[in-house]
Amino acid sequence: MKKFLENIEEYIGGTIFLIMLVVLVIQIFSRQFLDLPLKWSEELSRFLFVYAGYFGVSASIKENGHVFIDFFIKKFPRKIQSAVNVLIQILSLIVLVAMFVIGIQMTVRKIPVKIVSLNLSYAYMYVALPVIGAMMIYRHIERNVNDFKAYRKRGRA
Repeated sequence: MKKFLENIEEYIGGTIFLIMLVVLVIQIFSRQFLDLPLKWSEELSRFLFVYAGYFGVSASIKENGHVFIDFFIKKFPRKIQSAVNVLIQILSLIVLVAMFVIGIQMTVRKIPVKIVSLNLSYAYMYVALPVIGAMMIYRHIERNVNDFKAYRKRGRA
C-alpha cells in the first residue's frame, strides 16, 4: 500500500491516459469505419487529458524532473547557487499555492456551466486545479524536505 501511495500520480495518471487512448480509438473507429462521429468523445478526451497532464506534473515535481536551465547558475560560487535554488523553490511553491487558490475560484465559477455533450458541469474539469494542485504542493514540500535532510546528512559526513 505504501508503494502505491508513493507512486499514486503515476498509477492514476497512467490509468487516465489509457482510458483517454481507448476513447480516442473508439472515436477514430466510429468516425472512419462507421461514419458516425461521437459527440461526447472529444470532450471526454479533453477532460481526461487535463487530468493526465496534471498528474504528470505532480509526478515530475516528486521526482524533481521539471525543466531547470542551470547553465549560468553553475558559473557562480556554491553559496550563490544554493541561494538561487532556494529562491526558485520558494517561487515554485508560491506559484503552486496561487494555482490552488485560483483553481478553487475557477471551479466555483464553473459550477453552473455545463459540458453539453457529457451533461456534466465544467467544475469537474476545473477541480483538477485545486485537487491536484494540493497534491503538487505536498510533493513539492516533501521533495524539498527530503533534499534538505540529504544536504544536512552530507554536511555531517
